Amino acid sequence: MDMLATYKQFVERQGLWEAGDKVLLAVSGGPDSVAMMELTARLGMEFGISHVNFGLRGSESDDDEAFVRQLAKKYEVPIFVTRVDTMRYVSLKGISIEMAAREIRYAEFDRIMDNYGYNVVAVAHHKDDAIETFFLNLLRGSGIRGLTGMRVRNGRIVRPMLCFSHAEIEEFLAENDLKFRTDSTNRENEFARNKIRNLVMPVIDDVSENARSSITESIGYLGMAKRIYDDAIDKAVASVLKQDGESFIADIPGILAFVEPKCLLYEILVRYDFGKVQCREVFRQLNSESGKIFYSNTHRLVKDRDSLIITHLNDVETLNGRKPIMLRRSDIDKGVLHTNAWNLRLEVIVRDAFAPERDPLTAYYDIDLLCFPMTVTGWEKGDSFVPFGSNCHKKISDLFIDQKLSLTDKDHVEILRCGGKILWVIGIRASNHYRVTPTTRQILKITATPI
Repeated sequence: MDMLATYKQFVERQGLWEAGDKVLLAVSGGPDSVAMMELTARLGMEFGISHVNFGLRGSESDDDEAFVRQLAKKYEVPIFVTRVDTMRYVSLKGISIEMAAREIRYAEFDRIMDNYGYNVVAVAHHKDDAIETFFLNLLRGSGIRGLTGMRVRNGRIVRPMLCFSHAEIEEFLAENDLKFRTDSTNRENEFARNKIRNLVMPVIDDVSENARSSITESIGYLGMAKRIYDDAIDKAVASVLKQDGESFIADIPGILAFVEPKCLLYEILVRYDFGKVQCREVFRQLNSESGKIFYSNTHRLVKDRDSLIITHLNDVETLNGRKPIMLRRSDIDKGVLHTNAWNLRLEVIVRDAFAPERDPLTAYYDIDLLCFPMTVTGWEKGDSFVPFGSNCHKKISDLFIDQKLSLTDKDHVEILRCGGKILWVIGIRASNHYRVTPTTRQILKITATPI
């Protein structure tokens, strides 16, 4: 294979960059990014190098950085090196190491492009990476969107090496005596991607020597199917979703009349940052009474008779003068959430250590049943919940009467909501939803302290 001719043709056919563009190359020092540097240099492109030292492998990470700095001298190109404490970032954000590394890396790309005039950033993903991503998304149940492989272009991110397999890249490096670094963690099977690369793919290769090319071809077919799917979905969404001022209103009968109503609902709600768990709960509530409320990180959804009313949180009217406060999964790792009226201490405990306190200022939930973000809001007229220990709904207004709350007290009441359900009238009464049962593995304990 003439790698340079293939690379040039792929870049031009996909329109990844044009003559005169400044290209930023993401270079780890591994074989793929080293090959990408050599090919880009042979094209005569003006490029710079971005390298992130994540500090995850001690001296090995520092050696990678030194190697990439030498590459920059060899090619006489600018280099931008960032050194970060990845584990501290993981702790602060409450996310995985893989997700933290991705966020850090892409934030650095944006900074360099914005400040130094680069048009695109090229990352060195190849065909085998695309296959691994296919299997990862298959296991996550991501649907057709996740099975169509890596995008050749995603905004300012381009992937010019997707036209090559890892084996072709290794052959190119050997033929041109190009040195590279090897990440020792690639041989470890701690991460899901490494398990697929090191354990699953060798078995698939053993089943068929053409397995990788066949899978790549299938990914291409799925990409074609996705374009047909997207066209049909766009037409269906346009028929059931209308804008009314600052809100979007989805017609429930129209959704239910679609050939796959659950699919259509998901494709509507994902546009407003609702997750799969929330979408399933909304679907279950389509035929329920009006007044159900759901929140994503950015939007509120209210079921009102035959409609779903979706409004950006910036445009949501306050409840008793208060905007919704998000309780995200990462807040649990931080251990505290501050609301308008309460400091909520968040703690995860295992089932064996569960010793419940019968206290209205403490609530317990099966963490595996919760969907995030949860929200803390004021109360709304018509709100009802199932009190702990009961199977019957009770209006919040009736609870206030039982508690002999004054009008001022009612104005300061805050409600914890999750997936359209009221979990806790904070400091007064917890609900029966998502309670701890004998099958619960981990428990979210929330303790409220008045501000």
